[in-house]
Amino acid sequence: MSLTAVIERSQRDREDWKYTDLEKLLAARIPANINAALPQASETARLTFIDGVFDAKQSHFGSIPSCILMGDAESGYKLTLGEQTCLVAQPVEMIFANSASAEINIKLSIEIGANGRLSLIERHLPSAAVTIMDTSIALHERAKFVHGKIVSGGAHLATTRATVASGAYYNNNALLRGTAPARNEIDVSLNGEEAQAALNGIMLLRGAEHADTTTRIIHRAPNCASRQVYKTVLADKARGVFKGKIHVAEGAQKTDGYQLSRALLLSDSAEMDAKPELEIYADDVKCSHGSTIGDI
Repeated sequence: MSLTAVIERSQRDREDWKYTDLEKLLAARIPANINAALPQASETARLTFIDGVFDAKQSHFGSIPSCILMGDAESGYKLTLGEQTCLVAQPVEMIFANSASAEINIKLSIEIGANGRLSLIERHLPSAAVTIMDTSIALHERAKFVHGKIVSGGAHLATTRATVASGAYYNNNALLRGTAPARNEIDVSLNGEEAQAALNGIMLLRGAEHADTTTRIIHRAPNCASRQVYKTVLADKARGVFKGKIHVAEGAQKTDGYQLSRALLLSDSAEMDAKPELEIYADDVKCSHGSTIGDI
C-alpha cells in the first residue's frame, strides 16, 4: 500500500483515524538525516532488509534453512515455517534499515504450520524515510508465534493482520520511540476454539513526537482468550493514541477478553487520547477494559 493510499484511507475512515491526522503530521515533520549503522553481527539468525529489499550479504540464517524466506520486494516476502522449529529462546531478527529518505514499502507474510514455534523480532532503525509496512500472519492449529517490534525513529505506518486457528497462540510486543509519526495497527482474528492472543506495547514519546496504537481482536469461536496491555510515557508536547477494541461474535461463548491502557504525562503540554471499546454479541463471556491517564 502506497503512502497516498494510506492518507486516502485515513481521510475516508475519519472515525478510525480521529486522533491521527496523517496528512498534517507528515507535512509538519522534519526528516532526520540519520543513517543508522547495522547492529554488530551475532550468532542469532538475522534477516536484513535495506530500503525494503532483502540483503543476503548482510544476513545470517544460522541454524534455520534459508528456504524459509521467499519472494522479492515487488511481490512481497513470505516466511514459511512448517514442521521446522525455531526456539523462542533464540529469536530470529529482522533488521530494517533505510539509506534513502523516500517512501519505503514492505509487504511481508508469515505462515506457521501446525505445532510450529517461532520467535521473531523486527528492528526498524532510525531513518529519514516514511516506512509503510503491511504484514499478514497465519497460525495453524496449536502454532505459537512470539512477535516483537522495535521502532527507534522516523515515520512508521504499519498494519498487521493475524489469523489464529484452534489452540494456537499469537503474542505481539511493540516498543515505539522517536517516531515522527507512527501508527501501529494490529488486527487479530481468533478463528478456532481455545485460540489465544496477547498484545503488549510501550510508547516512549517526547518533543513533538506522535504515536498511535490501534488494535482490534475479534473472537469468532468459543473458549478463546485475549489480553491487551499498553503503557505510554509522554514528555514535552508529545501526543499518544491508544484505540483498542474487543469484538465478540455471536456464538463465541466462554470468551475471556481483557484490555488495559495506562499513560503517564511528564508535561502539562503532553496529550494522551485513549478509546477502549467492547462489542459483544454473546451472552456467556468475561470481558473488561480500563484506561488511566495521569501525571506524577
